[in-house]
Amino acid sequence: MLGIIVSLPWELRSLTREKIEVGEWRAIADNTLVAVSGMGAERAYTAGSVLVSQGITALLSWGCAAALDDGLNAGSLLLPERIIGASGEIYHADAEWHNRLYRTLQSKVRVRTDALVESNAIVKTSAEKRALAKRTQAAATDMESAAQARLAEKWRIRFAAIRAIVDTTPTEIPNSVFQALSPQGDLSVRKLLISACLRPADWLMFLQLGIQFNAAQKILKQTRALVLDSNY
Repeated sequence: MLGIIVSLPWELRSLTREKIEVGEWRAIADNTLVAVSGMGAERAYTAGSVLVSQGITALLSWGCAAALDDGLNAGSLLLPERIIGASGEIYHADAEWHNRLYRTLQSKVRVRTDALVESNAIVKTSAEKRALAKRTQAAATDMESAAQARLAEKWRIRFAAIRAIVDTTPTEIPNSVFQALSPQGDLSVRKLLISACLRPADWLMFLQLGIQFNAAQKILKQTRALVLDSNY
């Protein structure tokens, strides 16, 4: 049985039309369980543990990531062979499953297999992204995949991650986004509008992020059926 962890409600919409609250899980098929964890490693590990208790034999990290490599654009798809923890520990995707996913995906879309590194917080600036890339040689970063890889290693179940790029290396995320974002990943439109009114220059950044987000959503939706129909 396959377990899939998504962090945020808007990432869930790229996978299923089922409504699943943060901190909850649901079966979206006879052999597939999906949990919405909320942001961060601890929440991802907890959500994964719940799915393990339900009998999953494979765990997939699904959602978005930030680029650390200038060659990755919004909507680029990453199927990492290696996941690097925040302390430098290395986890590997299950080789056989990874190879099968790669063959399935690359026949339809362009996919890269570069390393994905864990960040303890959202990487906001271009300078932070470049520093993290230099230190780790990873191509992209997220906050949840390494925690899921740790869990999979502990329970000796298969693991893989599929991540679509939202913010590219040069993209700067305005502080108003973080002020409007809850730990569960809900974005308060009211707070966002208030912050943007105080900082009108943020509007252009919001527009750019919206375009990038749509590109990531599009590629995830394109690959959803390929992933769910593949054996794990």
